[in-house]
Amino acid sequence: MGYAPLLSNLHYTRAAYSFAKPNPYERSEETMGISTGKWKKYQLMKKHGVLARYLPETYLLNEKTFWHTIGKHGAVMIKPTKGYMGKGIVQVSSKGNDSYEFHVLEKKYTVEGRKQTFEHLLKHYCLKKHYIVQQKIPLVTFKDSPYDIRVMVQRRRKQSDWTVTGKLAKVAAKGFILTNYPKYLITADDAIEHSSFKAPSSHLQEEIDRISVLTAQYLSGYYTNTRTFGLDIGLDDQANIWIIEANLAPSVSIFKALKDGEVYKRILKYRRG
Repeated sequence: MGYAPLLSNLHYTRAAYSFAKPNPYERSEETMGISTGKWKKYQLMKKHGVLARYLPETYLLNEKTFWHTIGKHGAVMIKPTKGYMGKGIVQVSSKGNDSYEFHVLEKKYTVEGRKQTFEHLLKHYCLKKHYIVQQKIPLVTFKDSPYDIRVMVQRRRKQSDWTVTGKLAKVAAKGFILTNYPKYLITADDAIEHSSFKAPSSHLQEEIDRISVLTAQYLSGYYTNTRTFGLDIGLDDQANIWIIEANLAPSVSIFKALKDGEVYKRILKYRRG
């Protein structure tokens, strides 16, 4: 495939797949009056004493929250409150001297001036939907590309126990900021083992599982018809865990890319019953 593995037992997979649309097996909670948008789920998790510690700083987008967040963190992610596959997401970074860099897919360009920057953001990216502004997490890298981890947490019908049924790492393609356009799909074990953390990381797998199950247990109290959560978990170089998003109707097709076919089969088995 043109990519040399770090070790002979690593298995890389080109992202020659497509993300599925929201899962038709899962009934939308919108019919029960509960928003499934990013902002609502953030508000719910923010109320939880433990989960709140794993959330990036997030607000509904307006001029005040935009400048507050980018001033505090240096870079922000602008996201539609509803959407999938990373559509509509923009990164804005401060470059100093009232200069701001926009990064959309693989494209980068600079806008000069505070007023011009926010006007440009609204005019070109934020006209038709509600958006959030979120602290940019400096994701740890694998082979110089950032990645996050998709964690599938599921329960069977008429059962209350939640189980982590699959995990994989989505490694961003060259020049992209989003892992929705991955260069590799690899096991979480491989990604974590070969990342350059500056802090101890031996606890990460167990902690990711614990936080993921806790998230599913908590959110299922609001989204009562949901039996599958797909969590996007970010890691920084200090081995901190971040809950980037909790998807209520995640695609499962990406797990076909793993060499261990049992993971995909297990996810399907839980989804069906």
